[in-house]
Amino acid sequence: MNAFAGLQSGPCSPAVCGLLLCGLASAVQAAQSDTVLGTVSVISTGTRGNTLTVAESPSPIDIISGEQIRKTGKASLREALGSIVPSFSAPAQAGGGTSSSVRPVSIRGLSGDHLLVLVNGKRRHNTAVYNNFARIASGSVPVDLDLIPTSAIERIELLRDGASAQYGSDAIAGVLNIILKRQDNGGSASVTVGQQQDKPGDLTQTTLNGGFALGANGGFFNTSLDVRLQGPSYTAGDAQGPWYYPVAGGQSVPFGTAGSQPDPREGSVDRLLEKGYGRSNRDAVYNASYNAELPIHDNLTLYSFSTYSDRRIVDTRGSYRATSLSSIPEIYPDGFHAQRLIDEQDFQLAFGGKGEVAGWDADLSTTYGKDDVRLGAQNTLNASIGPASKTSFYLGALAFEQWTSNLDFTRAFDIGLARPLQFSTGVEHRWEKYVQTAGEPDAYRDGGYAYPAGHPRAGQRPTAGLQSFTGTSVADAGSLDRDSYAFYFDAGTNLTERLYTSAAFRFEHYDDSSGNTASGKLSTRYELAPGLALRGTFNTGFRAPSLAQQTFSVTQNTSVRLADGTTESLLARYLPPGSVAAQALGAQDLEPEKSTNFSVGVSWEPTKEARITLDAYRIEIKDRIVKSEIIRDTGTSTRVRSTLASLGINDLYSAQYNMNGVDTRTDGVDLVSELNKDYGRFGQVRWSALYSYNRTTIRDIQRNGTVNSLLGSDYVIFGHQAQTDLTSGTPRDKLVLGGNWRLGDFITDLRTTRYGKYTEAGTTAAADQTFGAKWITDLDVTYLLTDNLSLSVGSNNLFGIRPDKQDPTPSLTGLGSANPSEINNPDSYGNFSPYGLNGAFYYARVSYDW
Repeated sequence: MNAFAGLQSGPCSPAVCGLLLCGLASAVQAAQSDTVLGTVSVISTGTRGNTLTVAESPSPIDIISGEQIRKTGKASLREALGSIVPSFSAPAQAGGGTSSSVRPVSIRGLSGDHLLVLVNGKRRHNTAVYNNFARIASGSVPVDLDLIPTSAIERIELLRDGASAQYGSDAIAGVLNIILKRQDNGGSASVTVGQQQDKPGDLTQTTLNGGFALGANGGFFNTSLDVRLQGPSYTAGDAQGPWYYPVAGGQSVPFGTAGSQPDPREGSVDRLLEKGYGRSNRDAVYNASYNAELPIHDNLTLYSFSTYSDRRIVDTRGSYRATSLSSIPEIYPDGFHAQRLIDEQDFQLAFGGKGEVAGWDADLSTTYGKDDVRLGAQNTLNASIGPASKTSFYLGALAFEQWTSNLDFTRAFDIGLARPLQFSTGVEHRWEKYVQTAGEPDAYRDGGYAYPAGHPRAGQRPTAGLQSFTGTSVADAGSLDRDSYAFYFDAGTNLTERLYTSAAFRFEHYDDSSGNTASGKLSTRYELAPGLALRGTFNTGFRAPSLAQQTFSVTQNTSVRLADGTTESLLARYLPPGSVAAQALGAQDLEPEKSTNFSVGVSWEPTKEARITLDAYRIEIKDRIVKSEIIRDTGTSTRVRSTLASLGINDLYSAQYNMNGVDTRTDGVDLVSELNKDYGRFGQVRWSALYSYNRTTIRDIQRNGTVNSLLGSDYVIFGHQAQTDLTSGTPRDKLVLGGNWRLGDFITDLRTTRYGKYTEAGTTAAADQTFGAKWITDLDVTYLLTDNLSLSVGSNNLFGIRPDKQDPTPSLTGLGSANPSEINNPDSYGNFSPYGLNGAFYYARVSYDW
């Protein structure tokens, strides 16, 4: 199918949205019975007893078929959505740390954790991997979409509107619901192999799906398995400048030594220094799932679904020449490429029953999910230990658990209006826990080593801790858990044949600093003429601070030159905002982000073959959670260190923490259009055009009296780089043009996407770099060999387009001022590119259905 074949602006009234993702099952079944170019024209509300056409919704919904996701040729669901959904973006390299491996995302210009993700209508747990070093979506812990097997997906429903009144926290930007397959017979299998333009860039992906009947009354059991093995792609060119110290008399000597010569090994060394630039991961990902239902009575059906993932990542994240202060010659005489190890197990298990109770459609369910991550490192060292250092380390572990239970009721009431009133109500309990555990001491301790006489760096001391990575210390370890309780109601009806109106309300209580929250939503749709309607919504929402944002901590050793000219090894910490040290420096307990969302739009179906929707929106967020600037003494001031010393904290030089720091406004427009045409003997074509524009502005940066007293009233606690990353770090607009052409046994999908410009900020405005708009072309050609067997070949980024190059900047790492002309990576592109850094990707796929 076309990469847009299932993407429609369609309906779900807020009343229907109360149980959005259970009520659209029959829509997908209708879609599957259509031709490849068919469209979903009717959505049934299932147990709610109401039917809506795709243009009958006051809230825009995109319906994305599972086949369309699999036909993108992308290796993961996150990457596929980045190609299909105009308002969805994932930067190539959002920053350092684990965000290089588990990439954060942006939706409608907001962070990925402003998007609520459901599976079969039930809340999905978030990742445990905290994006502390990310520049885009910094400090976020969204749902990890890469841990859902794509072969299990029947469709995805994307509600592009605030929905906290229906679902609670995280639904400020919208709701993404993943519906798993329900087939009770047959199955499918596929094998995809691919090659990135930048080597090695290899991909092998295998998918399996199958279903069988369960019981004799329409039950089913459907299961899937995806296996993905994917290698890194190196974009960088050869590093310039010397790799080794010069030699004199057969010994390495400092740069600039009289009579010295280049080391003879310079001509044969592997000069690809930036092995972590481009796609730095080698991944082995195993995703499995099942989805099942078993009717056991006329009024009771049991159901269950589960996903399980095992992911192993080797991420080259930091390279060091032999001249580096951190490259102990007895261990790494030729330098080294440090690698992060991520060993992750993730699962979700849901069980429930649904049926009729006293005239109400009832659904009782419980869902448990956990993401468990162990962090390690190899091919690195703690240089402060000297030649005795190990080269493999355990860095610590992260874990997040979530257990959610729901009881929902829905019923239609005939109150004498044009259509029955649909009323829903329910309660929810959610328990969450976040844990950060310490790694081994060698991963962070200071061993006190100094280079001996005879070494070019004689007397110098390497920085304590691992190179490129930071192990979790005992002081950083911690855990936090909480409970929340919620009640909601949701009602909607047609006041007249042309006017639909609905309202929703939700109250939620948290037993931590989030306290009590209340959200509401009003929606309406008025049909001006058959096929033409105006629609609009107003809603308030919230996002409770994640437990990771309240708990995560990390410490780094740093060599500091003090005001008296001496040098001291001190600590820089990313602190939990509730800690004693953070609150002494102005931090406060985190409160929920609060949002107000306005949306107005028009839907038009001029013919049964054409559909256009246009929606404008404004999302205002108050008390948005961001990271503070680094708080430390400057010049001759000692106020920060003196404040900490008064609490008995004498080794902390600088600190940073999360805060409710800014108020933002996001304005945007979404356009979705498609046209189906039958050209007779020339085949059938579905044309698609989608456009998204959003612009985020900062309305206010909150002042912090404590920080001002320590650093002065001119200090900006959320500085230029962070502001620019928030407002301009992702493209403001994205245009996607597509065509799906079926002629005989050939199906051709062609998609071209224009990504708008974006800015990578420097520490000052003068250092900002803006990267221009680019057109990216994707092509997939499928030949149906038989009724069951097909062969596909294709390319993502067919013409190998890359971002603009950055301005080259000198790097003096490991060299000292004697060689200021060295450039580590002369082929450095814009890191935040939403289409990657590695050029074209080519693939072939064999698929078999039975």
